[in-house]
Amino acid sequence: MWASGGTPEGDFNTKLPEVVFHPQWKLGAPDLKIQMDAPHAVAQSAIEEVSDFSLPANVADTKWIKAADLMPGTASIVRDAVISIENGPVLALWQPGGDTTPAPSGAAFRLAPGSKIHLQIHYKKHFDQEQNAVSDRSTVGLYFTDPPPSGRELQSFSIDPPKAAGGSSGSGTLGSTFGGALPNAARIVALRPMLDRAYESVDVHAITASGADVPLLRLHGPRPQWFQRYWLQEPVELASGSKITVRVTPLSDYSDEPAVTRRLPLQVVLDYIPL
Repeated sequence: MWASGGTPEGDFNTKLPEVVFHPQWKLGAPDLKIQMDAPHAVAQSAIEEVSDFSLPANVADTKWIKAADLMPGTASIVRDAVISIENGPVLALWQPGGDTTPAPSGAAFRLAPGSKIHLQIHYKKHFDQEQNAVSDRSTVGLYFTDPPPSGRELQSFSIDPPKAAGGSSGSGTLGSTFGGALPNAARIVALRPMLDRAYESVDVHAITASGADVPLLRLHGPRPQWFQRYWLQEPVELASGSKITVRVTPLSDYSDEPAVTRRLPLQVVLDYIPL
């Protein structure tokens, strides 16, 4: 009606309702909230930075974690985050608007008494904040579950490409294949590709002792901004020594890609339960 009625102007004296942001935990109230010890300021002279924080969990007995989430203190500058147990497994890769997916039934991360949570936050100011110091005091939320029937905690196995000349781990312009062998029998439940650039495709397969090829993950056109863990619909059980191969094919034309401000080394991580 407005378009067909001559697009009349509204009343400039009418005050529009204020838009209020109501942050919410995606899985409901966490079992444990751990706030940063103090506000962290991104200085006036900085537009972007990555900062690390060590947060005591203060648990008196062993807890089993099925999911972790983040409540930013200042949402406008928190671009992404990695939540992990200090010197232990990654609990969550967090981005605004991303899903918080619990570990599947029978899988959980072990949090021992005295453990600390390691929180790494990627900060980047909005354009209208660039001339100011901006503070944030985010909160980690942990969701607990029952101990897994096997009593075994989720563990991780990392696969890195070989170092290129000069010490870098580049993937080359024509693509490359790299891999590794599982150190023990495992039930694979998730994969976490960490990308250093945009790719045409990323393929991850397992090769069993009998030579069977088991596809684990295929991504079409993934970008380094795709910062997430991919939980498998059905876990895959593999024997010790099974080979994991990763094939990456970079984009043939990179000219239209946005600049990547936070660069991570290329790596594929498998989350698994030991068998």
